[in-house]
Amino acid sequence: MTESYAIDALTRHAASYFDRPSFSSPSFLDADTILFLDDRSGTKQASLISITSGEVKRLTTFTERLLSLKGSPASGRVVFGMDDGGNERQQIYTFPQVAGEVVRLTHRDDAIHDPGPMTSDGTYLLYRSNARDEATFDIVGMNTTTGESEIWLEDGGQVAPVTISADGTRGIVAMLNGNLDGDLLLLEKGGEIRNLTTHEGEQWIDAASFGDSGKTLWFTSNLDAEYVSLRKMDIASGESNIIFAVENWDVQDFKVSPDEQVIAVAINENGASRMVFIDPTGRQLCQVELPLGVIDGFSWSPGSTHIAFGFSTVEEPGVIMLVDREGTARIVADAGSPSPATFAPEAISFTTFDGRDIPAFWFKPAGDGPFPVLVDIHGGPESQRTLNYSPSGPVLQYLASLGIAVLSLNVRGSTGYGKSYSHLDDKALRLDSVKDVAYAVEWLRSREDVDSDRIAVYGRSYGGFMTLASLVFYPDLWAAGVDVVGIANFVSFLERTGPWRRKHREAEYGVLETDREMLREISPLTHIDNIRVPLMVCHGRNDPRVPLFEAEQVVAAVQSKGLDVVLRVYDDEGHALSKRKNEIDAFVTMGDFLQKHLQLPVLPLD
Repeated sequence: MTESYAIDALTRHAASYFDRPSFSSPSFLDADTILFLDDRSGTKQASLISITSGEVKRLTTFTERLLSLKGSPASGRVVFGMDDGGNERQQIYTFPQVAGEVVRLTHRDDAIHDPGPMTSDGTYLLYRSNARDEATFDIVGMNTTTGESEIWLEDGGQVAPVTISADGTRGIVAMLNGNLDGDLLLLEKGGEIRNLTTHEGEQWIDAASFGDSGKTLWFTSNLDAEYVSLRKMDIASGESNIIFAVENWDVQDFKVSPDEQVIAVAINENGASRMVFIDPTGRQLCQVELPLGVIDGFSWSPGSTHIAFGFSTVEEPGVIMLVDREGTARIVADAGSPSPATFAPEAISFTTFDGRDIPAFWFKPAGDGPFPVLVDIHGGPESQRTLNYSPSGPVLQYLASLGIAVLSLNVRGSTGYGKSYSHLDDKALRLDSVKDVAYAVEWLRSREDVDSDRIAVYGRSYGGFMTLASLVFYPDLWAAGVDVVGIANFVSFLERTGPWRRKHREAEYGVLETDREMLREISPLTHIDNIRVPLMVCHGRNDPRVPLFEAEQVVAAVQSKGLDVVLRVYDDEGHALSKRKNEIDAFVTMGDFLQKHLQLPVLPLD
C-alpha cells in the first residue's frame, strides 16, 4: 500500500469523527423559536429552529466562525460576534430583524469587541473593548439600532460585562484581580461604580444576574470555600448568603426563570453536568435526567415554561435540548450525523508522588491489548478535561478507533476539584504537575493491557507546554509527542502574548521582571537537548495567545538534533482549529505520525 493510499484511508476514517456537526449556545427568540450556533458548514454560524415544526433555517453563511450569538425575545433582534482567521478580535454585527440585512456595529479590525448582555428588547448592548488601549479593556454600551456607543468603565483591566438591567441603566461587570480571583462591579450608566464583592482571600465568580426588579443579585462564588456555590445578594446592603451548594463539586452555571420562580442549576461532577431545578430558597424541585455529558448555556423561554441548553457527550456532538418545568428533557435540534464506533471512558484515579489522587479518564480500544497509549493533557491550566464532545471528544474517539488507548488527565492545577487543588502548580510549583504526568505513566506500566514501550504524550495550549515539559524532563518515558499551540519558552511567551493577557498570565506563571530566571528554568526550550523522540507541532499563524514563535523555536531546536519533526501551520487559524477542513488535516497528520511512531497497522482502503 502506497503512502498516499494510506493517507486517503486515514482521511476518510478521520472524517467520520471530525465531520460530525454540532449545535450549541441556544437563545430563545420567541416561545417557539430558538437561535443557536450551527457548524454544519464547517464553521460556527447562526441558525434557528421552530420547536413546533422542527424546521431549521440557517441565518448566516460566513467563511469565518461566529464566536458569540444572542437574540432578543421581545424584538427578534440578533447580535453576534465574529473574528477573522482565528485572531479573536471580534467585531459586533446585528440583524435589525431575523433574516434582515446584516449591519456591522464596530469598525476597528485591530481591536477586540466581545459582546456581552443585551436588554430584553434588544435595543442596548454592553460589550468590552480594547480599542482605546490594547493592554486593557473598557466596558462600552451601545444602541444596537443606531450604533452609537458610550464608555461605562474606562481602563478596567481584565473585565467583562455579565448582565444588564431590563431598562439598560445598570450593569454588572466581572473583574479579574488574579487568575482565579475576581469581583463583581455594579455600574450605573453615566454614574456610580461600586464593588459589590470586596473581599479578603480569593473568590472565583463565573455568572451573575439581577433579580427582584434589580434589588437583588444572583451569582456564583467560592469565597471562603473550596467549591463554587450559588448565592443571593441584597444589592442595597451588600449582604449575601448561600442559596445552593453541593458537597465537593462546583456549581457550573445557573439561570433564573423570567417569572423568578424556578432556577436551573448545572453542577460539575467530575467533568460531567448534573442538572436540577430549585426554587428561590434553594429547595430542590427535581433533577433532570441526562446522559453523562456537559451542558452549554441556559436560555429560558419568555413564558418561563421551558429551558433550552446545548448538550454534548464525549461520544456524541452537541444538540439543543429542551426541558419543561417538571424536568422532562427532549432533543429539539440534532444535526443527525452518522455515528462511528465510539468508546466510553472509565473514570479512574492514580496516586502521585505526594500521595494525592489524580483524576483521569481511561479510553480503552476494542480488543485485549496490549495497547499503545496516548497521554492527553488539557490546556488552561485553570481548566478541566470534561466529558463534552468539542474540541477534544473527536480526537480521543478517533485515536481509540485506531487502536490507541487514551489516558486523559486532570493533573494538579486543574479546576473542578477544589480551590486548593487548582493552586498546586502555581509559579515555582509548575513542574509538580509534570511529575504527575510521570506518575500517570507508572500507573499505565502497571497494567497488563498497556505496551509500556509505546506511550506518547499530547496536549493543546498549556497542554502543549505540558507535552514538551514531559518530553524534556522525563525523556525516557515516551515514544513520541504532539504539541498543539503550546508554550515552549515562558519568557518569550509572556513578552509576545496579547498585551491584554500578560498581567493575567503572570499571576499564574510568574512575573517577567522578578521571576525571569524561574520562568527560564521551567521552560521546555531551556532543556530541549534532553528530547529523544519524534515530535509533531501544530499551530495557527494568527494565534494571539501563544504566538507562532513558540512553535518555530521548538521545531528549529528539535530539528537541529536530527530528530523527526512534523510541523503544521494554518494560515487562517489562531489558538484553536475552528475550521473543520483544517481540523481534519491536522488530525489525519497526527494519526499518520502516531501510526508510524507507535508502530500501528495502517488502515486498509475500504
